[in-house]
This record gives sequence, C-alpha cells and structure tokens, in this order.
Amino acid sequence: MAPAYGDSSKNFLIIKLKEKINYKNIKEEEMLLPISLIIIFIEFLLYPKYINWARKKQFGQYIRPEGPDLHGYKQGTPTAGGIIFIPVIAILNFIGFIFLKDVVFLYIAISALLFSFIGFFDDFKSILKKEAMGLTPKGKLILQILFSVILYFLFFKFSSPFKLNIPYIKNTFEINSIIYFILYIFLYTGFSNATNLTDGLDGLAGGTFTISSIFTILIAILSFNAPVYLLFSIVLPISIFLIFNAKPAKIFMGDTGSLALGAILSALTTYYHIELFLLFTGFIFIIETLSVIIQVISFKITGKRVFLMSPIHHHFELKKWPEENITFRFIIINLIFSIIALGGIL
Repeated sequence: MAPAYGDSSKNFLIIKLKEKINYKNIKEEEMLLPISLIIIFIEFLLYPKYINWARKKQFGQYIRPEGPDLHGYKQGTPTAGGIIFIPVIAILNFIGFIFLKDVVFLYIAISALLFSFIGFFDDFKSILKKEAMGLTPKGKLILQILFSVILYFLFFKFSSPFKLNIPYIKNTFEINSIIYFILYIFLYTGFSNATNLTDGLDGLAGGTFTISSIFTILIAILSFNAPVYLLFSIVLPISIFLIFNAKPAKIFMGDTGSLALGAILSALTTYYHIELFLLFTGFIFIIETLSVIIQVISFKITGKRVFLMSPIHHHFELKKWPEENITFRFIIINLIFSIIALGGIL
C-alpha cells in the first residue's frame, strides 16, 4: 500500500509547530487567557461609547482636498480609533512581560505606545486645525527618527542586533553595527509610514496588518520558539477594531493606530532578526509606499504621473474598482506573499 503522502504533507505545518512550541510556556500562557479575554471584551464595549462620544464632540476625520471625490462621505467619521486598540495591545503585552518574563512583550508595548503618541499628536492637531494635515511631514519624521533611536538603544540591551535571517537560507548574515543602526532607523520610520499610507480604505490597513502580524509571529514561533501568546496580544485587539472599521467604517484608526502598526511589525522582526521576511509579510505596505515614491519621482522628472493617484489603492478607486474589492484583493495578495515567507523557514 502506498504511503499516505497527501495526509502527511497536509499536516506538515502542524508537525513543525508541535516540534517548535515550548509546551511548558503554553501552560503558563493559558493562565493569561481569562484576564486577557476580559480586556478584549472591554475593548469591544468601549468602541460604541467612543464612537458616540467622538460624534458629539466632532472628533472626526478631515478628508484631504486632493483625495478621491468618492471619499467625501467619510468626512466627520470618528477617528483616532487607535486610542483604544493600541493601549489594549500595550496592556496585553505588559501582562505577557510580567508573567512570562519575555522581553519581546515589553519591546512591542513600548514601540506601539511611542509611535502611537506621534499619531495621536498628529490626529489631535488635525482636529484642532479642522484640516487633514496635523503635524508637518518634517515634524513627524523627526519624532519617528527620535523614537527609533531610543528603541534602538533599548534593543541593544535585549538582543545582539548584528545578524539577519534570510528567507529560504538557513545561515544568518552578519552585518556591521553602524549599517544595522541605519537599517533599523530606516525600518521603523519607513514601515510606520508605510502602514500609515495604507490606511486609506475601510479595513485595508487593519486587515493587511492582521495577515502580516499572524505570519510574522508564526515565523518567529517556528524559528525561535517565540511565545504563542503574541498571536493573542497583537492580533485580537486589531481584530476587534476591524469589526467597527469594515465598510462602511464607523471609525477610523487615524495616525494614532496606523503609525503604531508599522512600529509593532518592526519590533517583531528586529527582535527575532527576521527583518527580511517583512519583504513578504509586509508586501502590500511596501507596494503602497513604492507607489508614492514612484509617483513623486516621475512627476518631478517628467511632469507626468504613473498612477491616477497614489498611494496605489486610490489609483484603483479612480479605475472604478469598488472599495471593498480593493481591500479584499490587497489582503489576499498579502496573504499569498506571507505564505511564501512562511515557506522560507519550513
């Protein structure tokens, strides 16, 4: 009788997970579930109250005048939704740090809060000024670089930052500390801006981040026995937010949420030295950013635009693609590339 090759290959990922997961830690992580579920439930209850409060106080989104005409109806939608799910992510990760004694939780919590602070400052100024722009691009960049430098020196204490793991290659690649410092700052500032740029359609940034974070964490679990609780502490809070952010969105995450998402992905990848995997798990974020760079360079050099509008999701909007179709297709594309990334460590 032929061996059941199909059955064994189908369970390959499960087998690998069983080999890599530290079951002693799993028992400890299970103890955190009751209090964590209570916190998640509180988050779910808070959003309707915040939405109602924000509407009464006119704490709403201002749409850029150069944006698509289709977005006019979104004017005034409550924004800065990250003010709830980012603290929840931070609290759950602080709990993980206290009970599991793993510094990765502290690192993620600090990263999320620092970059969320930049975003909240930007959102708050935008609402006070009653226009789409809050902080100037220069002011935002200075804060991003400053906080990245702070995190870098914290990161030095947590783990040696001189090695990179390469997808599909088992060996690590060592790099000079100065070069890594530059790459580290570039990753934090670049990816926080990338997730911010992607936050232009209902559910797009949150949905893409959910896929990116799940697969980035799975890669860390399979490669470095990362805590499984990371899936809970990062993915569930953003999933609760998406319930209220799906089209038609009742609330936007604002820069308060979107800048922090890039910082969380940066923290995950730098802590486990899987930065290069982000080329796959964060594929849509990178494409969104590249579309803006290409558009700006093309217009400055030739006076012509490559896209009808950038970031690229607006290009497809002006091509008359329904918003929910763009969101769904972009998330599926990111899922495909994330699966490719996962294959790089199996």
